[in-house]
Amino acid sequence: MTTDPAVRPDPVPRAHPRSCPDGAVIGIDFGGTKTEVALADSTGTPVRRIRFATRPEQGPDRVLARAGAAARELTEHARSVLGLPVVAHAAVSPGVIRPDRILLTPNLPGWETLALADRLALELGVDSVAVANDVRAGALAELRRGALRGADPGVYLSLGTGVAAALTVGGRVLDGAHQAAGEIAYLDPGRSPGVSGPPAAAFADGHAPLEELVGGKALGERSAAALGEELTADRLFTSPDPAARRIAREALDTLATAVANIAVLLDPERVVVGGGMMAAGAVILPALTERLDRAVPFPPAVLPAHFTADASLHGAITLALDHRCVSAGC
Repeated sequence: MTTDPAVRPDPVPRAHPRSCPDGAVIGIDFGGTKTEVALADSTGTPVRRIRFATRPEQGPDRVLARAGAAARELTEHARSVLGLPVVAHAAVSPGVIRPDRILLTPNLPGWETLALADRLALELGVDSVAVANDVRAGALAELRRGALRGADPGVYLSLGTGVAAALTVGGRVLDGAHQAAGEIAYLDPGRSPGVSGPPAAAFADGHAPLEELVGGKALGERSAAALGEELTADRLFTSPDPAARRIAREALDTLATAVANIAVLLDPERVVVGGGMMAAGAVILPALTERLDRAVPFPPAVLPAHFTADASLHGAITLALDHRCVSAGC
């Protein structure tokens, strides 16, 4: 477990209703590889962070216990060093979070039967903890304090090991009827004309068709097969190797087509792109812009996210800020 006291101020502090209690908040970002717990002040600026390897194979109990220990350490720091109480907690994780379970989260085995909000409240010794999907929480951070501020509607696109999106409408992030809005990993990218063979991969067969073509994990596997080396997105998209350029071109074309179709359906004012693959943003953003300009009657602006690698953590912090009044009963 490591502590990172370095902070990066947010340029657009959020104003809160005067009835909300003053104090610090704690946000927790559970991921398949790492978990990060942050203490933030009332403007949403992180002042101290603790991160540790998730080690999901050990089961959710161990992960929650380590997160609880980190949160207690940060609470003591807020009290003794900052002179502030912690007034709200929030957590985000991949998947579709229900009160008694989490769906579509294969990277966190055992979490499919986890009542995340209740278990965290018990672990932290508080009345309630706000919980949300990590990508939609990232969209909330962009909506409140980032590149989606003032856009209505807006689309947040997260490109990393996997792919996902979120839609913001009227100052809110859309959840969907089953809390699954934006799970674009399961989009069917279609087939090229004249292609024959068995039916395309689908969710019912245990596949995430779009993610298996354009997600960072899939691109790494394809580059390893073609080049003998697993390349990150930024290396793949800038490689002069013909095989790498072919993989990159096919991935960008598939991704751009999917985003253009989303834009035609939703007519967003702005598409904001974040996630780990934005290390190759200098290639990805122009490719998306070019396709949207050609394919969409009223093309949205395409911008990089303000919160990049730590989008989900900032989402958890933003969720905690929104949860302050609920926690205080005001």
